[in-house]
Amino acid sequence: MPNLPLVLIATMLSASCVQMTASEAIDPALLAARERAWRAYFSGDTDTLGALLPADFIGIGMEDAPFADRATTLEGARAFRAAGGRLTSLAFPETRAQILGDAVVLYGRYEAVIETAGVPRTLRGRLTETFVRRGGTWLHPGWHLDLTTSAPR
Repeated sequence: MPNLPLVLIATMLSASCVQMTASEAIDPALLAARERAWRAYFSGDTDTLGALLPADFIGIGMEDAPFADRATTLEGARAFRAAGGRLTSLAFPETRAQILGDAVVLYGRYEAVIETAGVPRTLRGRLTETFVRRGGTWLHPGWHLDLTTSAPR
């Protein structure tokens, strides 16, 4: 006969951490906020991006560079667009989530094709993104991106 207190504790612990593995189970408004953030960055839309990033934002970019704060990230978006950069395609082929009340951590993969000076570049990598719901709105206080493949298309 199993040890009842251990079974009870294990059941309570597993119920306290909800993990969703299908993107359909993730709040569609959160996924829309993520998509808006990416598209806003690559289009230089600092109004939209700025509304999603709180003052305490911390970003770890795809390349090996210092951590970025909100101001640095907004400037990076402006500079990408000012240099003629544009996003030509964006996909998130895999997304998993840990839902912790009003905070959600997304883990996944991304594929983006950007164009700079007429030259396309395919970016593929992994992501860890944090979101928090404040006042009924999803904010994006942090991300960590890496590159797994970056070859011309």
